[in-house]
Amino acid sequence: MDASKKDKTPFSMKSLDKKIKALEKLIADPQRLNNAIYNLLQANDLNNDHQISRAEFQKVLQDYGIGDFDAVDDLFESLDSNNNGYICYNEFRPFFRAHTKIKLKHLKEIRDIQNKANEEQAASAAAAAETSSDSSPEPQKKSNIFGRWKSTRN
Repeated sequence: MDASKKDKTPFSMKSLDKKIKALEKLIADPQRLNNAIYNLLQANDLNNDHQISRAEFQKVLQDYGIGDFDAVDDLFESLDSNNNGYICYNEFRPFFRAHTKIKLKHLKEIRDIQNKANEEQAASAAAAAETSSDSSPEPQKKSNIFGRWKSTRN
């Protein structure tokens, strides 16, 4: 890809492509995925008991802007498969893995929609340019009244 074309790519598309590549790498490497899950749980295990309590879970989701406590409770209940009131690594892993795959699929869909919109816009612009050039049968010559003057530009 040449530099001029690269510069025309919107920042959000570059960012989107980076996120897609990162998720693809994460999913492709089971050890890396397991480490990410472990690190996420460890970072949010406020009392270091190697499990996430309901209160810790609610705080983490609230920090991420999810304030619907009924939805948070429902999610917690679904993840706490042994009903002990805590989420451990083995309970959280399938959810995180599935969520990561769903997020990757969603980001790819967004990228595809954006690419399709860009292609349609380019095709529309090309058609408009072709139509405008077809509407004038002969190009009109511009009169060059300034032709004998020297340019002051370098």
